[in-house]
Amino acid sequence: MTTEVIYADSSTSTFHGEGGSSHEGEFAIARLRLLSAKSALEIYLKFDGRMQLTANGHRLAVLNVIEPLSGKTFSTPSGKVTKKSCREALECCEELLWAIEHGAVTWEED
Repeated sequence: MTTEVIYADSSTSTFHGEGGSSHEGEFAIARLRLLSAKSALEIYLKFDGRMQLTANGHRLAVLNVIEPLSGKTFSTPSGKVTKKSCREALECCEELLWAIEHGAVTWEED
């Protein structure tokens, strides 16, 4: 089974039932970046900063993904990201994901 997702900007994601996927276009790639950022923040918050997805994963997710895509600032001028700002960034990330996914159309083929 193959599932194709068409986003509001006409970008696409194709998921193959036997594994693997492909993504083309701005919204499809933004969604992938947001999903990775969401994972990084969830792990950081779940383990109270003792474990991270990658080195500095929570900070880089906020600075390189969520802030540019949202236009909001969650870090201090020196680039520090607090746990409180991580929670706020995670909430914003989930809202951005919802907006991308809510405007998508899914088509499945057997």
